[in-house]
Amino acid sequence: MKTALILHWWGWNSSRGWLPWLQKELNSRIFDVFIPNLPNTNTPVLEEQEEYIEVYVSDFEDGWYIIGHSLWYQLSMNFIENNNIKNSVIVLVAPSYPWLDSELWSEVLGDSYDTLKKYYDFKNDFDKINKLWNKFIVFLSDNDEFINMESAKKYYSQLQNVEFREFENKWHFNQASGVLELEEILDYIK
Repeated sequence: MKTALILHWWGWNSSRGWLPWLQKELNSRIFDVFIPNLPNTNTPVLEEQEEYIEVYVSDFEDGWYIIGHSLWYQLSMNFIENNNIKNSVIVLVAPSYPWLDSELWSEVLGDSYDTLKKYYDFKNDFDKINKLWNKFIVFLSDNDEFINMESAKKYYSQLQNVEFREFENKWHFNQASGVLELEEILDYIK
């Protein structure tokens, strides 16, 4: 049986946006789907969330699907790197990156900016990640107020096996932007 790990976005839980739709679609395709409600999503601590999903490591075999949204790119990347997850497909939807424009983010996020900035203190070892032979798909929208498409492409181009999917008017791929289904993810899940 195929297996997927879906990581919901900051401040939300697994019952919001397009996540319930995706879980239903994957279940109908004979997938085991793990979609945990991560702890403290309004004030996330990377190490705490890593510990929380470590329970899934024993279930991992080659060929998993990991779907992470926005800030949880870092959690996804750390999970892959720290647990030598290989030959898997990783879909990063509107993923942030460590050197986001601090002026923009502090303006948009207000008091939450300092909390989230700590989430970026960890630097991934792209050389190690590239040797694990995973396939990365990065979904970016042209009008995402949080993620600059060109900067994100520059950052994720460090991955050797990466494909960028550019969308129009999907904003941050969340419920607030009306994205309740994301059919394009299914193109990568066989």
